[in-house]
Amino acid sequence: MPEGPPARALVAVGLVAGSVLAFQVLLTRLLSAILFYHFGFLSISLALLGAGAGAIAVYLKPGWFARASSLSMLARLSALVAALLVVVPFVLVRLNYDFAGALTVHFAVTLAVACLLAALPFTAAGVVIALAIRDWTSWAGRVYAADLAGAGVGALAVVPALRLLDPATLIVGLGLVTGVAAVLFAPPGGTERRVGAAVAAAAGLMAVAAAATSLYYLKPFTHLKPAYERWTPLSRVIGYPPKAGSPNGLLFYDRVYAPVPLRPRGTPLPSARKLSLLPQAIGHQLTAPGRVLVIGGGGGRDIYNALEAGKRRVDVIELNRGIVDMVDDDMGRWSGSPYSLPRVHTSVGDGRSVLARRSAHYDEIHIGFTDTLSANSATAFALTEANLYTVEAFDEYLDHLRPNGLLSVSRLYRLVGDEALRTTVLALDALKRRGVRHPERNVVMLMSHDILHELFGTVLMRPRAWTAAELRKVRRLAAGAGVRVGYAPGGPYYREWAQLARAPSPQAFCSGYRLNVCAPTDDKPFFFNMKRLGDLGSAPPPGYIYSIDPFRILLLTLGILLGLAALAFVLPLVLARRRRRPTVASLGLFAAIGLGFLLLEVALIQRFVLFLGFPTYALSVVLFALLLFTGVGSLVTTRVADPRRALIIALSAATALIAVGAFALQPLLRGLIELPFAARVALTVVILAPYGVSMGMAMPIGLKRLEALHPGAVPWAWGINGIMSVLGSVLAVAVAITAGFTVTTLLAALCYLAALLHALLGRWPAARPAPPQ
Repeated sequence: MPEGPPARALVAVGLVAGSVLAFQVLLTRLLSAILFYHFGFLSISLALLGAGAGAIAVYLKPGWFARASSLSMLARLSALVAALLVVVPFVLVRLNYDFAGALTVHFAVTLAVACLLAALPFTAAGVVIALAIRDWTSWAGRVYAADLAGAGVGALAVVPALRLLDPATLIVGLGLVTGVAAVLFAPPGGTERRVGAAVAAAAGLMAVAAAATSLYYLKPFTHLKPAYERWTPLSRVIGYPPKAGSPNGLLFYDRVYAPVPLRPRGTPLPSARKLSLLPQAIGHQLTAPGRVLVIGGGGGRDIYNALEAGKRRVDVIELNRGIVDMVDDDMGRWSGSPYSLPRVHTSVGDGRSVLARRSAHYDEIHIGFTDTLSANSATAFALTEANLYTVEAFDEYLDHLRPNGLLSVSRLYRLVGDEALRTTVLALDALKRRGVRHPERNVVMLMSHDILHELFGTVLMRPRAWTAAELRKVRRLAAGAGVRVGYAPGGPYYREWAQLARAPSPQAFCSGYRLNVCAPTDDKPFFFNMKRLGDLGSAPPPGYIYSIDPFRILLLTLGILLGLAALAFVLPLVLARRRRRPTVASLGLFAAIGLGFLLLEVALIQRFVLFLGFPTYALSVVLFALLLFTGVGSLVTTRVADPRRALIIALSAATALIAVGAFALQPLLRGLIELPFAARVALTVVILAPYGVSMGMAMPIGLKRLEALHPGAVPWAWGINGIMSVLGSVLAVAVAITAGFTVTTLLAALCYLAALLHALLGRWPAARPAPPQ
């Protein structure tokens, strides 16, 4: 009887699996800093592609991995993973990702090379896990447990590590971890142990070099030498002190920037005119000098504006701890440390999540040019959610205002779209949904120019209608400050706002407008995406500052991923002609669950972003929970007596859970958002447990069924499942942008329903007769 895996080998499996999950999260953060939007779906696709390719290699070329003992081969492959984790980031940070506002062949090739490089460690690690399961099949439960435990630890541990080191350095550090795995796999006294130790030592030295030198330094897109730099789980924060004669320093977080006002400690507060925040100052003058909330403190301009207006208490919620530390500590000698001033009370977290847990009511809530969640969302204007700018978000803000309170929101007139106009439509729609019969009587929009002389609008909305006396005051203050009234009850109406005022409703206006300026919701929280799907390929209207069209990027990414999938799955399977190919119909189950799982996973990550408060937390916790309980579901299948009945029950449960969750999950999470963070993490795991268990049973039962009907066909199942998983990640983003996350989730439910029908109506192997008594 073959020997089971030694304990040290199980630990090594866990180390490799943990490194892969950590690499997946770090790759997301690295690509977001290099490029311009949250690449969560891309890293998920590359991880699945690599795992599937590794498994297919083991199935189709077993002789490649039989030239040494199991432990020796696992040690060699783990050392290869370690080496790749050292080499790949070294190359990734040196590629030229400049896109200059246009989708060029150079950019497409660079992105394809980056994807290919990033897939290499995933593929090598996929071979390790597949070999461990193949060679210790009788102890698959132990191997699965080690794999999933390691993956869970890796997914969670990488988040706090991002507060200490940059992603490239941490990826190199993972080379040390997998080098240790190689040592643990290697037989005592063998060459593999010495090689593993050498690779681990080399990776450790390279990690030290990466932290201490510019060897793995990722150059900022500004091509300027930063004075200060911090990495956080959300973004890379870079500080530039003010140049001689300049009134502002600069703060960059990924590709978005904020001015840092020059105000040495002890000097007078800067005026609204100096800050170029005159419309916002008018809002301060229209409310009581009591308590104001600033969501998104940025470089400190909005904080100073509120203090200069005489507000007695200024509460600030800043999403990114790195911004607070950069402004107050690193640049404190120039900024005056606005977050730490006596009347200022600063909290770090998602604006809506923190506010929802408070019972406080404010005289004013102010949001000034704040971009949420992915700090670089405005420059990509799509493919990232913006949970501060939705109907539900505005409803939350209005709930936290005092009876005469004011919500003030500032956006540019035109950047990636008509941002100020869409904010106005959003304000009107939010009031309408609260039961206000004439929302236009509650909204005023003021226009001025910012420090770069760009036109912007500040929308001032109240729970009640503006009085005639208040409107006279607004017009008087605006005239005195040189600010234009762009929209107000009774006029005047400026530019596009005149068309909005004439429309029978905001919905009627936005449905016929050249861009999609309809009010975003939590189901479609893509505030910055104002292009309609029908506009794909058309030239943008003049006057906008576009980066690359996100739909084109999505199609380019899909093409790259499908090309890699063809190399990893289709080509090897087609060339392996000696193996009998299964029928197309027999692979339907694997296509359905591959597509459905990824559609659901991407939707769930977004659903839990607001609940957990940070996108990286949502990515890590959701991946951890789904992986853990998918593994539990896989293990449960080893004990079922009737596989067909078990599969039907599991797929029925998965379909029902997904369909119900499409409508019930969002209000449930919104109602529980006031819980402490640890409780929300635990609740996330509990909620996702039944999803993981029910979905996790499909693959192992389906593979056993396929092998019994079509011997040698398992690689084809891996291939079709991998291709559909890659397609599902991109499709999920495209459907979410155009139709919303509810439709995305329902589409996942339809996939599992199709899998259920395949299990009900498809062919099953004949039951073996019972042995004679």
